[in-house]
Amino acid sequence: MNELKEFRRNTPAMTDNAATAARARLMTAIHEPEAARRSAASGTRRFGWRIAVAALALVVGGTVVTLRDQQDMAPVASVAELGERAARAAENDPTPAPGPAQWLYTKELQLTGVEGDVDRDQHDTRERWTSVDGKRSAWYQDGKLMFQGSAIMNPAELAKPPVTPAGVIARIKAAILDEDRRGPQELNGHVPPATLFMEINQLITEQWLAPDVRAALFRALPTIKGITVTQDVPVADGRRGVAFSLTDAEARSYLILDPETFRYLGTNSTRLKDRTYEWADGSKETFKAGTVGLTAQLEATIVDQPGQRS
Repeated sequence: MNELKEFRRNTPAMTDNAATAARARLMTAIHEPEAARRSAASGTRRFGWRIAVAALALVVGGTVVTLRDQQDMAPVASVAELGERAARAAENDPTPAPGPAQWLYTKELQLTGVEGDVDRDQHDTRERWTSVDGKRSAWYQDGKLMFQGSAIMNPAELAKPPVTPAGVIARIKAAILDEDRRGPQELNGHVPPATLFMEINQLITEQWLAPDVRAALFRALPTIKGITVTQDVPVADGRRGVAFSLTDAEARSYLILDPETFRYLGTNSTRLKDRTYEWADGSKETFKAGTVGLTAQLEATIVDQPGQRS
């Protein structure tokens, strides 16, 4: 990990458009195999990673994250305990609620490479703005601010009372199945745990959510089949945390929280098998088993308009 920290410290942010696009596809394939497959089949998705933006940013209100060395962690005994601690942290967040016309600005470090081969790792820094109502997102491309409709579920739907873990799970599943009926029609009425984990991950990391909704999502994660707790998992900038983790046939994925504050730190995923994807433009790309992707949230704050950073 010290080698990895030194590499990141001395590597400039990438600016080449082709490399950025390739990195976005790589992060898609690592973190969200189902999203990538369905995106390739249907061209567009309401849910899932947008290749044009390719960002995992987090919902932490007006907090700016400061990088720091981690102290010894107090281990979390179970995934249920992790969910409850994270939920309480969300409920007790003193950050004022944003206005309906404001935006969430996030900045994230992405690191991709091959497991066990630091020399092949590459990193990129991404910025993103998401409207508080969840309807629009923005990013800079070639110095120009670009916009598109957000692919995230409308947060107002999740905030309808009563807000409970079972309730938010049911609403997210219903939205996924509705999309599937109108699109690739692959799920046959069943939402796999990996797909549900992916969608909850994106909601937590890409959208401003009311404290009770975030708390319900954290309490819902331990109820998903196969999700466990993993200690001492690194994110892209070298910090380490405690994670919700899920392993399936495609990937081993972690949603990582600070072990003291239980705020979001980043993600960490490894592909477990080779897979070839066909993208919307007709091109094909193969990602090998052992391909890794890490992210780290660097900043998250509410701003008045897209393009603004503070």
